[in-house]
Amino acid sequence: MVEGLYIHVPFCANKCPYCDFVSFVSEPSKEYLELLKRELELYKDLPFDLKTIYLGGGTPSLYPTKLWREFFKDLDTRGVKEITMECNPESYKREDFEGLLELGINRLSFGVQSFLEKNLRFLGRWHSPKEGIRAILEAKSAGFENLSIDLIYGLPGQTLQDLREELKIVKDLPITHLSAYLLTPYEDTLFGHLWQKGELKLPSDEQIEEMFLFLSEELSSMGFEHYEISNFAKEGYRCAHNLLYWSHREFLGLGVSAWSFINKKRFGNYRNLEKYKRAVLQGEKPIEMEESLEGEELLKDYLFVALRTRDGVPKEVLPNIPDHIRGFFLEEGERVRLSKKGWLLINEILLELWDEVVHTLTMEVPNLQNHLLLPLRTTCLCGGWGLL
Repeated sequence: MVEGLYIHVPFCANKCPYCDFVSFVSEPSKEYLELLKRELELYKDLPFDLKTIYLGGGTPSLYPTKLWREFFKDLDTRGVKEITMECNPESYKREDFEGLLELGINRLSFGVQSFLEKNLRFLGRWHSPKEGIRAILEAKSAGFENLSIDLIYGLPGQTLQDLREELKIVKDLPITHLSAYLLTPYEDTLFGHLWQKGELKLPSDEQIEEMFLFLSEELSSMGFEHYEISNFAKEGYRCAHNLLYWSHREFLGLGVSAWSFINKKRFGNYRNLEKYKRAVLQGEKPIEMEESLEGEELLKDYLFVALRTRDGVPKEVLPNIPDHIRGFFLEEGERVRLSKKGWLLINEILLELWDEVVHTLTMEVPNLQNHLLLPLRTTCLCGGWGLL
């Protein structure tokens, strides 16, 4: 049963030097919204019980609200509890937020990235710290109760004092959710090229650990639950859409480069916009890659995503944790999860689990789906799934 719908909008006003998601510096086209509708029609025979919709990108807020109004009039949102849109702070004003709320969009995720001018300029962001604050306050004034922001940390030369300055501002804002992502020099990005040439110096592992634990402790003291490696939420405001991914429930991704998981099969759309368009116009599902997952591979991937979360996994899934890594796990009732120190080493811990735990399991774990997530070094998880 498909419970989540991810819609990828690939258009941006500019390409940020850290972003490795599929996006194009281009004016958003009305034609693309029509393609999304036609693609959805190709899946009309699937059983749907939609609980969440996520508009990610790219920059969905490049579209004027009147075009989103036309798009949503043909979309059945009955029973949908959470509809998220990613927004750049400079995109919308109060009247736009009011229009989005009328459409049923009830959660906004702002790509603030920083409240410090020097960081915004380094990250290639166009908005100012004041515009970031203004957008959040105007959305709240328009009636939004569920507001999330993204912050990026681990910048060259960044200090704990810089993070303190960021969190002083966060503390006074009416946000219910925060995603803190570690700056990552992905291979095909400007930062990636600079890093490979030795021209981008990032913090050491020790500094990153210090920043990660500082953010966790400070945000917890402000009433945020650290419920996933990169995500923090006030009570009752976890991101329901991303929880679908981390708990291996079915979702459909629409748009160029979007990924889906249905019937134990993971499949991704064309990353090339023209190939995507051609397939949809010909009445073909625009699938470029597909992989079926069964048994051990399904279980391994379940561990990979579920252990990112504070909820962890049922004890019976991990009956034989090796002694040399047991100290990184915590038991709570009938579940087991990684500690914060464990989160910092999640890749290494999972590699140990594959050989010593997964191969010994003969039980069948139902309803697992493959949805590979990066651990700490990532840029945009809350909007990025379905993306690779």
